[in-house]
Amino acid sequence: MPLLENRIAVITGAGGGIGKAVAAQFAKEGAFVVCQDLNQEAATETLEIVKGEGSDGMVFACDVANRPAIDEMFEAVQKDHGVVTVLVNNAGVDKVAGDGSDETESAVKQMAIMSDESWLKMLDIHLNGAFYCTRAMLRALIDEKNEAKNQSASIVCISSIAGLSGWGPLHYATAKGGLLGFVRSIARMAGSVGIRANAVCPGVIDTGMTKAVPKHMIDGLQMITPMGRVGEADEVAQAVLYLASEQSSFVTGQAISPNGGLVI
Repeated sequence: MPLLENRIAVITGAGGGIGKAVAAQFAKEGAFVVCQDLNQEAATETLEIVKGEGSDGMVFACDVANRPAIDEMFEAVQKDHGVVTVLVNNAGVDKVAGDGSDETESAVKQMAIMSDESWLKMLDIHLNGAFYCTRAMLRALIDEKNEAKNQSASIVCISSIAGLSGWGPLHYATAKGGLLGFVRSIARMAGSVGIRANAVCPGVIDTGMTKAVPKHMIDGLQMITPMGRVGEADEVAQAVLYLASEQSSFVTGQAISPNGGLVI
């Protein structure tokens, strides 16, 4: 039996490298996949991948930090397809306008010149976006039977080794670290009603985001990675699939880090 048969899954940031890989894995395992992304064209490409794997889904283009749009998405999915029981909070960026990343590679200088707006924008995307999606999912689960119990639902947040170790820009590492506290809190509050929450903390992965990082930085990280290479998006997707499925039925509040040993 497919691991996600008859499941309705929302993947935010589904147009990116990790989002596409997760969507493909979910489709192979029978899920109906909702492909959310700010970029409608990229999300549509992901939906085609889903259909190519023999599954179905839909596209919803919006800003994950736009609370009314996120509520609208979950309401539309529930009305037309049913209640979402798998959520992957994957949407994220590693830089925003005004954060100093375009002016200097010095982390200290970036902190000194980072604007209030860029700091808040990074937190808005990663933390508020995850909160809005998770809240909308929980509301639907509770409304389904007018009580929250025995839902067998899974929430997976894509954090980062930046959240584990503090590496990376200040606002990014802070946001990714915040997601770890987020899943632990949900795990404690919702575990008794069958709702699990976990995080995946990728290391250096071969995606579009990594390609935007200066080569010498990636080379340096690869040199100190025990496995001596960068990871692939599919390797992250396998970890997400494990946490989303009943294979991890007794796992909650945890962080899995596919990082090749970079952070031990």
